[in-house]
Amino acid sequence: MTESFHLIEKIVLIIFLLSGLSFFLYHLLLRLRIILKGKSDFSIDQLPKRLKRVFDEVILHKKVASGARKSAGIMHAFVMYGFIFFGLITINHFLMAFHFDLFSETFRLWYFRLFGGPWAFLCSFGIMALAYRRFVLKPKALGKFSATSGVVTIFIVTLMITYIIDELHLLKSPIGWKINWWIHSGVIGGFLFLIPKSKHMHLVLSPFNIFLRPFEIPNHPAIPIDLEASEEELDNLLLDLSRLSKDQALDIFTCVECGRCTDVCPANRGGGILDPKYHFILDLKQPMLESGDVNVVDKINVEAGWECTTCQACTEVCPVGNHVEKADAIRSFQVLAEGDVPQEYQKLLRNLQETGNTEGASSSDLLQQLPAYTSDKELVLWLGCFAKHAMDPNFITSVKNFTKILDSAGVTYGVLSNEQCSGDPANKLGDKLTYQLLMDQNVEELNKVRNVTSMCPHCVVNLQKEYSKYHEIKYEVKHHTQVISELLEQGKIDINPGSLEKVTYHDPCNLSRTLDEVSAPRNAIKAAAPEFFELDENGKETLCCGAGGALWWKKESGEGRTHLLRAEQVIESKTDTVVTGCNFCYGMMNQGVGPLTPAGQEPIKVKDVADIVAENLS
Repeated sequence: MTESFHLIEKIVLIIFLLSGLSFFLYHLLLRLRIILKGKSDFSIDQLPKRLKRVFDEVILHKKVASGARKSAGIMHAFVMYGFIFFGLITINHFLMAFHFDLFSETFRLWYFRLFGGPWAFLCSFGIMALAYRRFVLKPKALGKFSATSGVVTIFIVTLMITYIIDELHLLKSPIGWKINWWIHSGVIGGFLFLIPKSKHMHLVLSPFNIFLRPFEIPNHPAIPIDLEASEEELDNLLLDLSRLSKDQALDIFTCVECGRCTDVCPANRGGGILDPKYHFILDLKQPMLESGDVNVVDKINVEAGWECTTCQACTEVCPVGNHVEKADAIRSFQVLAEGDVPQEYQKLLRNLQETGNTEGASSSDLLQQLPAYTSDKELVLWLGCFAKHAMDPNFITSVKNFTKILDSAGVTYGVLSNEQCSGDPANKLGDKLTYQLLMDQNVEELNKVRNVTSMCPHCVVNLQKEYSKYHEIKYEVKHHTQVISELLEQGKIDINPGSLEKVTYHDPCNLSRTLDEVSAPRNAIKAAAPEFFELDENGKETLCCGAGGALWWKKESGEGRTHLLRAEQVIESKTDTVVTGCNFCYGMMNQGVGPLTPAGQEPIKVKDVADIVAENLS
């Protein structure tokens, strides 16, 4: 049923739609102008890969409809697909006011039966389920009451009801049909006013954010410091520290406020004040809108920024492509611009500056026990400060077990006598000057070799990914679990499966997320341990051990329990042995599982991947 529209109705409709569109475009352009003031440009390299990512994460909803919130994600998909199927219907709806109708009666009937009707139901069901979750169940991560979410629920349900009423011709009178038409139109127009003033701007921005975001997690942007630069150039560098990048600014305006980042944050789960949704995202939105600029790094809560383990779990779970963590930004600003270093880190940084290692040591017993590197050897074995200076004495056994594996495979290796700290703690703490000094020395030495391996994923990340932001890297770096896995595949080592004890694996954050390596350690463990099982949070969804972000050197006090969460999960799993692939995770497990193990329960053994392989070499 269609009715003619009077001239005044057409004028009112045009004014209403133009007002809504103008309001929407004004606020969209306002945000775009702010985003474009950010430092560093967007990248559009690897176009096919970017388009596939948009298809996977936007159309297929792979991130939204996965993990602990799978059911909520499916409900969200119902709503999104509902809007897609109703796009053509909406266009036709407004054209009818001007006596245009794109649909024949036959087409309308079949479209309603196949798409419109079913998705009107699913869309309504989905949005009401989400509303029930928000307003009745009230998950903590969703945060405070959201009036706009309630309005959106009413709007969507109203759209679906008015559509069904129209398609089923439930209102026979012309006046009834027209009232229904105007209600439908008013709600559609209402979205134009609602979206810019709410979190629902993600409907527009998230596909672009997902498309434009870097493939590498840019949690530690390069800050090259030229010591020979003029005073004015150094001042400009320091001023630049207060600015967000274009990617970071887009992240803030794209946030859907779902709280997934809060759910997985180890600091928050451990009783800290850090809430990445607010401290790294939402608390920066209003200052950006008020100032019209991106100079808002100083608005980040400093105490919260120092609690971050830089584990990147928040970024991994974000459904709209946000690189959530901004600890690097506030730490760099505090250290370089404000000259403010927390007391617990001052000795650490002083040690790095004066001795080139975290412990302030002048020598290393382990360094003396291992063969020196010469040009005829295949590998440089990069020890890292943790192993080199026995920060957990038990880990020395793990290092020797790895050399046992290399010896068994006939791989020649050696250590560098002048190995400096990779600089990872300085980088994580924002002391980019100390980091650059250490990096420059290491690159000069490492560019003389071809292959490097390390048991420390923190070192691997820096030697490979972080250094390449500053220098041309001429060497290849592999984590020791990757080397072991390759030796197994090549048949250079043989393993006899060990005892039938239960074995699980804790994924280090730097290995699983930053280096994107989850298979290599499992290949090695499964070859040696027939009774292998996974922890609930594993792979890229692993829970940080609590040592990341240089927090190994910060001793938690009071209510802070970040360093105990993973150890508790290991104990609850009833495993006999927990294996890991990171020296810091190894140390944290040893510090946690022992004291937390209930009386009468067998102590849980903590091993590195190298341990469980070396123990079962044939």
